[in-house]
Amino acid sequence: MIIRFIIFISLINISSSVFSQNNELRSTEIKIQRLLFLIEQMYVEDVNINKVQNDLVLGMYNYLRPMSLYQHDSVFHLLELKPSGKTSLGMTVKFNKGRILIDSIFPNSGAFNAQLKNKDQIIGIDNNKLNEVYYYSDFYSLSLGDENSISNLTLIREKDTLNIDVKRLKIPNHSVIPIPNSLNANSINSYEEGLKLFDLIYPDTITNSEITEHGIRFMLEQLDPHSTYISLKDLHDMNAPLKGSFTGVGIRFQIFKDTVLIVQAIPGGPSEKVGLMAGDKIIKIGEEMVAGIGMKNSGVRERLLGDKGTKVLVGVKRGNSNEIIDFEITRDKIPIYSVDASYMANENTGYIKLNNFSSTSISEIRKAVFSLKNKGMKNLILDLQNNGGGYLKTAVDLADEMLPGNRKIVSTKGRKFPEKIYGGNNKGLLENGKIIVLVNESSASASEIVSGAIQDWDRGLIVGRRTFGKGLVQKPIQLPDGTQVRITTSKYYTPSGRCIQKSYSDGSMAYRKEKYSRYKSGESFNKDSIKNNENEVYSTLLKNRKVYGGGGVVPDIFVPLDTNGTSAYFSKLIRKGVFNQFSLYYVNKNRDNLEKKYSNFEKYKTSFNTKNALQELIEFAKDEGINFNEKQYNESKKTIEVRLKANIAQDLYDYKKFYEIINELNITLQKSLEIINNDKAFSNLVE
Repeated sequence: MIIRFIIFISLINISSSVFSQNNELRSTEIKIQRLLFLIEQMYVEDVNINKVQNDLVLGMYNYLRPMSLYQHDSVFHLLELKPSGKTSLGMTVKFNKGRILIDSIFPNSGAFNAQLKNKDQIIGIDNNKLNEVYYYSDFYSLSLGDENSISNLTLIREKDTLNIDVKRLKIPNHSVIPIPNSLNANSINSYEEGLKLFDLIYPDTITNSEITEHGIRFMLEQLDPHSTYISLKDLHDMNAPLKGSFTGVGIRFQIFKDTVLIVQAIPGGPSEKVGLMAGDKIIKIGEEMVAGIGMKNSGVRERLLGDKGTKVLVGVKRGNSNEIIDFEITRDKIPIYSVDASYMANENTGYIKLNNFSSTSISEIRKAVFSLKNKGMKNLILDLQNNGGGYLKTAVDLADEMLPGNRKIVSTKGRKFPEKIYGGNNKGLLENGKIIVLVNESSASASEIVSGAIQDWDRGLIVGRRTFGKGLVQKPIQLPDGTQVRITTSKYYTPSGRCIQKSYSDGSMAYRKEKYSRYKSGESFNKDSIKNNENEVYSTLLKNRKVYGGGGVVPDIFVPLDTNGTSAYFSKLIRKGVFNQFSLYYVNKNRDNLEKKYSNFEKYKTSFNTKNALQELIEFAKDEGINFNEKQYNESKKTIEVRLKANIAQDLYDYKKFYEIINELNITLQKSLEIINNDKAFSNLVE
């Protein structure tokens, strides 16, 4: 009876497991069908949906690295597949920290006969360097060829560089699977066929959802660099900055030597209301110890975040006391500010730095403008350097604040979406006075909409370096399982008609690296090195100045990248986060004296001397493994002084005060302050 019961239970478990697997399979199939339909119907350009499916399978393939190109002929029979007709070199590889290493070698293969070894690093196949190869499918495409053909491999073995010829040999009873070949009748290019293959030959347990997500990411990446997939895990974190708020307890904290230190209780937030203060050390969250156990920032955040209205108990130590003080905090909405700084840069010029275009950006900017106008602002410098964009509507509203009348600001148009024109219609706060917009190679998307509109309408000067070049519009769409895709549906065009989207024909990796290639080409240092697209020439709408499409917004006044004041020593301090760690330590140790001596920020800004703090910084850095180098220190002394002073101000007062000091090093801003009162520059809108 007991045995029958056990068998019965076992059968239930097996049945339940099979049911669960079938449910997951059905769920992922519906998800893929929906996604392929959306791409076919909505994507900005014509697509070959069969190629899209093939890219999906390649993405799945790239996830399953141990799966060999060679499979026993029985696999082909079971899947009703023909072999690819190609032969490989006879080895598998793995990608490890940017290196391609031999993982295994098939007996009697060309790699075996050539005496290749596990852990050999492959850096070249024939004339193809592999430093730009990021996917297993790309590597194996290079390694495939006709039977008995020969490839020359460049290897690093221990400290030696070797060149070895390897013959492609047929392995008895084994053939090459027909992926990742080009599209043909025999290729595995459908999602269902891919799953069958992986289920049959992959040695490890893997869920359909895992492999599907990886396939989707790769597939979208082949369409363009901005179409993307967002998992349930990432969805909340990505949306929070754009929504302008998240739910939590309202503190800025930093982990210093295994201690969670409160840097700031956000004004008006739940933590400030119950009495938490800068300098408090968090010891417990709930009943769980968080001090002295090696907890990471993410672990602290996970324990502090939660639904609005829920409570969390936090135990802190204050000052030199060993007593743990308990605070019960009711979680609430915490604002995320997009205006990093706003202050008077000179007697009649205001400065506003915007870090993204969120749902709250316009109200933040209006508040800043009212405050600055009360202080005498007549002209504005808007800093969009390193601003990667955000909501299109916010960009339109910001441009509308600066442009008079009902003027076209941007338009969007796609394959399945007719032209939509966005124009201004409100009386703006910034329609009078001079405008300068600061940009660089990391200013993208919504930043380029604003910059393009200001430039096309000859409203102000664009100062800095050529912007990133993102002119694609993504539509967020929820999939059946709650995950999200953002599919490129349109391109946007500035008022003059130019699309500033740069080329992505060489793939996503090359696309993202393009802004760094500007450094190598000299463009970051010399305006004459900018390669304007002469096939996309346009004119501004009032003064008929020549502007270009197809590669970002070229500034009216070029400011080269400033590399003065840097050194290897300074770079090490930055990379190891020494400035942040030390300033937190320094302020926490000297808070009472600092607050008494520098009762307000203006007093600190004008009279704080970094001399003593610098000596402590040097010793602190030594403890972190950064030895003092006098020559390098002197090369970057001013930069180190200003950065240290800015970091201390951030921890002593408010994070926004950081910019008021660090901007002493912002040469683009300094150049703008030189020309802001130059009427001739603004009347001509040229240098």
